[in-house]
Amino acid sequence: MTDPVVVLDAGVIDRATTNQEFRWVLHDLVSQGWTPVIPTVVLAEAITGRPADAPVNQVINRLGTVDTDPALARHAGILRFAVERSGGRRIPGGIDAIVAAHAAAAGSGLVFTTDPSDLRRLLADDPGVRVEKP
Repeated sequence: MTDPVVVLDAGVIDRATTNQEFRWVLHDLVSQGWTPVIPTVVLAEAITGRPADAPVNQVINRLGTVDTDPALARHAGILRFAVERSGGRRIPGGIDAIVAAHAAAAGSGLVFTTDPSDLRRLLADDPGVRVEKP
């Protein structure tokens, strides 16, 4: 097991630009040794290419990004298929599955998301990872 991680999805990155209280929560977690994780694929949902991206880019630059290697991408696929096997009527998207795979790989941590139901379904078998909506 590694240090606990705090994994962010695209909606939460936007929240970090607009919500001072949430920025302090992130700051406190990182100060306490939690590793921030923003999978690079999340940028596809967080960035628009417009000047309004400046605050989002500042958050991303401050926390950094993490690449998804082939093993983690495969694990994301396994998580998606597990939701399908469990009878889920809607299968979570690939980016959500990659966010979940990064959290699961750490073994303990917290995922901040604006869509907790999909992330909870993906992480149903990972009790060391909590999913929260800020």
